Amino acid sequence: MNNVKITVVKQFSPEDVIGKEFIRADGTPIKKCGMTEGLEFSVDESGSMPEGFCHHAWYGLYKNIAILQCGGGFPNWTGEDMIYTACPDGIRPVCFKLERVSERGD
Repeated sequence: MNNVKITVVKQFSPEDVIGKEFIRADGTPIKKCGMTEGLEFSVDESGSMPEGFCHHAWYGLYKNIAILQCGGGFPNWTGEDMIYTACPDGIRPVCFKLERVSERGD
């Protein structure tokens, strides 16, 4: 199994997605996710969620992480060793780049 590097590529605010601020029922606004651009995480061969990673994003990304860990990919789309994907948050999504890291670490 291969390791996978996760990089936060872009985060979006509710204004970016729906064109206006999103206010919860209690009156508080929903802000951008705390997963800031450039933040990196590593997934080792165990496939466990990295410490500090958002569990909602993990559920959305895990299938693509598993594809890369097992040697698969989308060569005609993003290349052999990389997949771009996003978390399932429809109000303030975050886009990620997933990169296969060889077992030797290169």
